[in-house]
Amino acid sequence: MPHLKTLVERHENDPFALIGINTGDAPEAYHDGVKEFGLTWLSAYQGQAMTPISDLYKVRGYPTYLVLDTDGTIAYRGHDGTAIDAVVKDLLAKAKGK
Repeated sequence: MPHLKTLVERHENDPFALIGINTGDAPEAYHDGVKEFGLTWLSAYQGQAMTPISDLYKVRGYPTYLVLDTDGTIAYRGHDGTAIDAVVKDLLAKAKGK
């Protein structure tokens, strides 16, 4: 979570949004985690079973990170949260016309 918080802070003035979707935890654990980790981004709770979003994006392990470009195309899919930094940087450069 600290890495994601840093990512959001680093790109607060960029055309960037982080959306977290929690699947698997009990509702109480999800709400406690949001408070404990001080999430500063949009976070949604889907429930404890596989859900339409998990099915749609073929999520099979957690955490799974998906980075979408401005067209909604998946630019990255994986389990390494630090790997998304370079992808986000590249996509932001393209979005800003650099």
